[in-house]
Amino acid sequence: MQQKRPNRLASEKSPYLLEHATNPVDWYPWGKEAFGKAKNDGKPIFLSIGYSTCHWCHNMRKESFEDEKTAAFINKNFIPIKVDREERPEVDAYYMAAVQTMTGGGGWPLSVFLTPDLKPFYGGTYFPPEPRYGMPSFMQVLEFVANLWKEKRDEVKSNSEQVLRSISPEAGRANAELSGSVLDEAYAALVASFDGEHGGFGRAPKFPLPGTLSFLLRYHFRTGNELALRAVVKTLDEMMSGGIRDHVGGGFHRYSTDRVWLIPHFEKMLYDNALLAKVYAEAYQLTGKAEYAQVVRETIGWITGEMKDEHGGFYSAQDADTPQGEGTYYTWTPEELEAALGPEDARDFCRRYGVTRNGNFEGRTKLHIEPGPELAGGELERLAGSKRALYGERVKRPRPATDTKIMTSWNGLAISALAIASGALGDDGLRASASAAAEFVLKTNAKDGRLLRRYAGGEAALDGTLEDYAFFVQGLLDLFEATSEPRWLGEAVRLTGLMIAEFEDSAGGGFYLTRSSEIARLKESYDGPTPSGNSVAALNLVRLAELTGDEAYRKAADRALRSFAGDIESNPTGHTVMLDAVGLLLSGMKEVVVTGPTEKATAEMKAEALRGFVPDRVVIVATGGTFGALSDMSTLLEGRKPGPKAKAYVCRNFTCKLPADSVRALREQLADGKG
Repeated sequence: MQQKRPNRLASEKSPYLLEHATNPVDWYPWGKEAFGKAKNDGKPIFLSIGYSTCHWCHNMRKESFEDEKTAAFINKNFIPIKVDREERPEVDAYYMAAVQTMTGGGGWPLSVFLTPDLKPFYGGTYFPPEPRYGMPSFMQVLEFVANLWKEKRDEVKSNSEQVLRSISPEAGRANAELSGSVLDEAYAALVASFDGEHGGFGRAPKFPLPGTLSFLLRYHFRTGNELALRAVVKTLDEMMSGGIRDHVGGGFHRYSTDRVWLIPHFEKMLYDNALLAKVYAEAYQLTGKAEYAQVVRETIGWITGEMKDEHGGFYSAQDADTPQGEGTYYTWTPEELEAALGPEDARDFCRRYGVTRNGNFEGRTKLHIEPGPELAGGELERLAGSKRALYGERVKRPRPATDTKIMTSWNGLAISALAIASGALGDDGLRASASAAAEFVLKTNAKDGRLLRRYAGGEAALDGTLEDYAFFVQGLLDLFEATSEPRWLGEAVRLTGLMIAEFEDSAGGGFYLTRSSEIARLKESYDGPTPSGNSVAALNLVRLAELTGDEAYRKAADRALRSFAGDIESNPTGHTVMLDAVGLLLSGMKEVVVTGPTEKATAEMKAEALRGFVPDRVVIVATGGTFGALSDMSTLLEGRKPGPKAKAYVCRNFTCKLPADSVRALREQLADGKG
């Protein structure tokens, strides 16, 4: 067997790039060496973008990039560049927009052909090794593009200019004032697409859409609209019962391939689980459903168990595939259950989780909760014991690969989830995990006071993007409210100052995705599987204006939201997180200030302030030991120096209630005047 020789990707740190480091394709990483080579040789660039847990990326690697004949053709006719989309989101976003313009669709792997000056002229996603399902083979595509470049180069360059004009960051963008009616329009469109029978929105495939669920929770909070709440509850109930949930190991898979949440695409992402843990925690705060609290504990258990680096940061993802095939790791047969649990417990477990001899996935069963009567405490304890036993058996199987990159942005989302869950569940251990992750980012994923994007293979690298600053600052703000430690507010203020200075479009408003770029600097507003950096930045700015009293933050939020008014109005359901910021900016926020002599004296009032679902409030707790440091950052503490007893002050729209001197009084004030 021929020895595989490493290519230029062998010196990279990304697990995804390293998967391709022994391909016969002469890959370059994204950078000046590849760009210079393309210009010197007069060759087009073949740009391939993917990520480590992408199933079809793996397929294309095995079928095409490891094929000697295909690789030889690529090396002769193109300059091949491989990009990890999670490392370089600006490259992915820009060329994804180009492919969507050219083909009407997109996804990963993303396959794009560029002129030597990085202008896209042809592209697609996955191409099979042989023609099938009406798709050309990858070799046919390569031959077509190579001939196009040789014979019609001027036409190619002209077409690339048209594509560039269509994806210009400012194409069709309007700057205008937004009103509350856009929130109503988003709500109406969402409930129109709500699946009342199975939860979720639209038909198959179904994605969890935590940003949409979060928006509907807040819409219900502001308006009292019961349909908004029912849509959330139905969706959360169906997801937690379905196969999209990992009932043995905790957390959720990427999405459901069907309408009923039964068979998932099996990869598990840190960002999905962080966002879902947060929305389940908020739903628990609002409804008090014990099942939601259990989902939060199990999801966070997966994050802090399987995904935690020894130094406190969190890994990015787990793959869908194992050598035994996609889904085998997560599925069961009755015989396997009986061997692990014994006949009686296995029979009860099969009945509860729908395990049959025929199965529901390639002869095996993806666990899901079957409808039935509510279980008593003893029965639940037995099932919990069975799940622990099955987890012990499952980890003996060949395990899906873990992408051990530690992304600053996604760690910010995890920190938020842990901090909010700590308040909802009253769990100090979650605050400790959130603090450790924040320490990791500030110590390891930073240089000269600025954030870096990722840590992998012992190296922190790549300039932080808007998402890194926005998501991490949000995590710091949630962590500050959970812990009351002045340091976290100070870091949030400092990093937000850097974000404004280095990312803001001072002329047009809003924030660019990157500080600089070889291609166009993008300003994104669309809230997809993760919220946009601009959406979270706007939310942070409104919160910081309330927490600090500095109106410059509110003005920056207003500039950002105005700059995306056209995008929001044309597609409100694609901007649900940004609409949360619009709602806060229009209606204002509650300011909750708790003071007392010691942390112990303020503990009960602080717990009350964080326990319930009050999404339009900020919380600041000052004791004798922290009052000075917090007073330097916040005007909310003026005239509120801690006395011998704990007190809480609740204010809104420049009007304050009488100081609350009991938990009960604070609870009543927090519940008053939601709209």
